[in-house]
Amino acid sequence: MQCARCAGTNVPEVILAGGTRIFAMRCVHCGDIIDHVILMNRRRRPSVRPGRLRSLIHEDHRSTWKRPAPINMRRADEE
Repeated sequence: MQCARCAGTNVPEVILAGGTRIFAMRCVHCGDIIDHVILMNRRRRPSVRPGRLRSLIHEDHRSTWKRPAPINMRRADEE
């Protein structure tokens, strides 16, 4: 079986976690681990959108941000 991340070779692996055995597939190249919980979550949720654009609200917020005015550090007796 091929890895979905790097197209490397997956091998079966038994992971001992908290006294239970988890049967999974591990990629020998990148180390990606796939088990039944990961597969169920990937089927339930939509795929990750890597090239997603930022929302307009965020961009507008950044473009309207202004720097605070500098603080006058002169003492009162110098005036």
